[in-house]
Amino acid sequence: MAKNRFYTILIVPEKTAQVRHIVLPSWVIRGIAFGLAFCILLGGVMIFDYTYVMSQVGENKQLKLENRRLRQQVQLFQNKITTAESTLERVKSFATRLRVIMHVEDQAPNLQSKLPDANVNLTASTSGATTPPVAEDQGDLIDPEKQELKKEYSALDTKISQLTQEALHTEELLQDEYEILYDKKSFLAALPTRQPAPGYFTSGFGVRTSPYGDRIKMHEGLDIANRLDTPIRAPADGEVVFAASKAGYGLTLVLNHGYGIETWYGHLRRFAVAKGEKVRRGTKIAMLGNTGRSTGPHVHYEVRVHGYPVDPRSYIFEDSNP
Repeated sequence: MAKNRFYTILIVPEKTAQVRHIVLPSWVIRGIAFGLAFCILLGGVMIFDYTYVMSQVGENKQLKLENRRLRQQVQLFQNKITTAESTLERVKSFATRLRVIMHVEDQAPNLQSKLPDANVNLTASTSGATTPPVAEDQGDLIDPEKQELKKEYSALDTKISQLTQEALHTEELLQDEYEILYDKKSFLAALPTRQPAPGYFTSGFGVRTSPYGDRIKMHEGLDIANRLDTPIRAPADGEVVFAASKAGYGLTLVLNHGYGIETWYGHLRRFAVAKGEKVRRGTKIAMLGNTGRSTGPHVHYEVRVHGYPVDPRSYIFEDSNP
């Protein structure tokens, strides 16, 4: 069968009767068909590429917006970390001064090892820390700024972790120093540094001739003479462990101040506190009297350390005399 070598195109007008016809070779028709197909294909490719490029432009704008927001957050975190570092340095400096003031180097040698180094390297990281979220790469888009932000976030994470560890170490240090300071405060409050009653020292601590004969015997306290009912006040914080009559001492009161320290008060007229009551330094505990083996109104005052009497005047720093 022979192939068509020519194609005729008829053009029929609407109002005129004359019909026009155009004769075209077959290769022209095929060329036109191929050209149309190529144009359609090229147009489709261009539309797809344009759509893809526009989508990437939108993603790029979104990434830039996210990066700008993240960079602002990084700067904010850096400012906060700088402030926290400055505050922690001041706290560590205060803890060091406090340790020196309290002279606790010999009593607590482990405190020095607990003190964080002021120039500690902030590159060590701690497990369990959470890295702030950074948007993932979308498609094949390469974003060096995002990679830089990830590195900055990682550095911030290590700094925050290290600051947390330093804060914990400093807290332990201050807690130890507080316990030592509290113990020292308690110990100082237990020292009988106050003269229990105003008056005259009529007999001191040591060997003396007994007022009831010529025998030489040890006088284990300090006699303070004054008028009857002169108030006797606690020389330190303590607890009343004895308040009753005792042979030779008459009405006797004993305070336990802790740390093995006790104070005894003899020849009292009456008590102002009861057994088991806790008292503070300066609290009125009794009234001066003349009970027991006594030659006149006075209070027999003793200080005992772990059961052994010591000279009360070696502890007295606060004079009760007006």
